[in-house]
Amino acid sequence: MVDKSAFVEGKMTGNVNFVTPTPSIASITAARTALVAALEAAVSGAHEHIVVKNEAQQTLHDLLTLLARYINSASNNDADVAVSSGFELVKAADPIDKLDAPELVSARVSTYIGGVDMRWRSVRGARMYNVYITAGDPTLSTGWTVAAVISGTKTTIVDLESGKYYSFRVTALGRIGEGPASENIGSRAA
Repeated sequence: MVDKSAFVEGKMTGNVNFVTPTPSIASITAARTALVAALEAAVSGAHEHIVVKNEAQQTLHDLLTLLARYINSASNNDADVAVSSGFELVKAADPIDKLDAPELVSARVSTYIGGVDMRWRSVRGARMYNVYITAGDPTLSTGWTVAAVISGTKTTIVDLESGKYYSFRVTALGRIGEGPASENIGSRAA
């Protein structure tokens, strides 16, 4: 943090893109200097010196965060201007434009009578999952009902007829809706 602060201070000093930064570069330099002194004192391992070091570190962190917000606002979405401050650009998040089908879906006899334990791999962008069940022909599009809607990647489907064979499939639910169904997987209920 000390090195990063010194680098930003150097880039911001006299930077024509940011004439009146808030907080001031002088306050950040003072906080960095205080942290360097606190780090040297904390080498002794004394509890009170460590507390002072932690407080100085938090103060510098808070000031750099405020400066980054100022730069973000003052640069008006101009990446070249923002980078001239010494801060790096944050990578933009990749928007989720589709949900994949859950993979590695497994279903097996549960330890609960009338239950089937299910697991699958998480899907990027999924907030919830629909678990569908049918006791009929799994190749037909009819006969499937929702057995569970959950946020995790494992569940136990209960209250099934013990010994009966069921087919399952899972879909991911996200901001853009419901994704495609996983492959059908089958199991007998305990």
